[in-house]
Amino acid sequence: MIAALGRYEIVAQIGRGAMGVVYRARDPLLGREVAVKTILLPADDAERAEYEARFQQEARAAAALNHPGIVTIHDIGRADGVLYMAMEYVEGHELRDALAGGQALPVPRAVEIAAQLADALGYAHARGIVHRDVKPANVMILRDGRAKIMDFGIARIAASDVKTQTGVLMGSPKYMSPEQVQGRPADARSDLFALGVVLHEMLCGAPPFTGDDVSTLMYNVAHADSPPPSAVNPAVPSMLDLVVARALSKSPERRYADAAQMAADLRACLLSSSHSAAPPDATVALAATTLRPGAAAASDRTLPLRPATVPAARGLARRFDADAALRRLEARIADRGREAAARSSPAPRTPLAARERLFVAAAITISAMLAVILAFR
Repeated sequence: MIAALGRYEIVAQIGRGAMGVVYRARDPLLGREVAVKTILLPADDAERAEYEARFQQEARAAAALNHPGIVTIHDIGRADGVLYMAMEYVEGHELRDALAGGQALPVPRAVEIAAQLADALGYAHARGIVHRDVKPANVMILRDGRAKIMDFGIARIAASDVKTQTGVLMGSPKYMSPEQVQGRPADARSDLFALGVVLHEMLCGAPPFTGDDVSTLMYNVAHADSPPPSAVNPAVPSMLDLVVARALSKSPERRYADAAQMAADLRACLLSSSHSAAPPDATVALAATTLRPGAAAASDRTLPLRPATVPAARGLARRFDADAALRRLEARIADRGREAAARSSPAPRTPLAARERLFVAAAITISAMLAVILAFR
């Protein structure tokens, strides 16, 4: 292990990724601990220039971000043929470690983390920066429970001059969006798809798409249906199924328009997770961003707090169409709205049958005759 990088004194190696090594180090100038990420330059001059340009892009992108949910970049440099980036050192663990062994998180905790990540991504997206590699290994969970996104190593600035070579995949296939695995341009909605995959994994203990090899995995990401989280974990409420289904839509146009909308719906789900203190038939309004215009009136956009239950014998659904799920859930919302309206309307009067009319007329006649007799007594 090297002793120093620039002015930074290396203390220990704490991680290794596809693009370099991460060290825990000390900054003697400012007297603080930092994390230093390195990237080794290839021997080929052309490749070295591309790698260095990409690294400089990462530094510029990350250094422009100042958000509590994003790891802060302090400095960049080059020493002994190695590029490095000094960043905020945070104590905690990677989300990947919390999910090791297929362990799902409690539903409220999973939703809370996802909402925090959506906030951080929304901040970056508003500044033209797309992460493009959102995954549990790039999420740090601090000791106080807060989540931070790190490694904007393949982030893309909209105005950047550094172009990704056609056909070169940048990211982790298991968490990539369909457009990324197909080699099409990625935007902020690609990050939201990846966040949907991470959320599904937190809820179920496994990501929604798998494969025996990379090619099969990429095909499944682009074309296969994913099961709703409640089919794997009955504790997941149906409204959260709807949020995940929208995030995982194959078409970017059907996903959330921005991270703020997804964060709002996640927090609506977070409120619903406290249903233990609510009556069994309580309902909570899901943010209108989840529904397409015309799906139902605003007052009808409610879903039950009770978690969806799945018969044990049925197991995982073989196919689950996210778009179809949206339509089914929206139709359910509309039906409940119509039922509520029907219950609040007065029942229409129905005409009396002929036999009933005769009985009423006879009763009136008898009452009149009795009244006359009593009057003349």
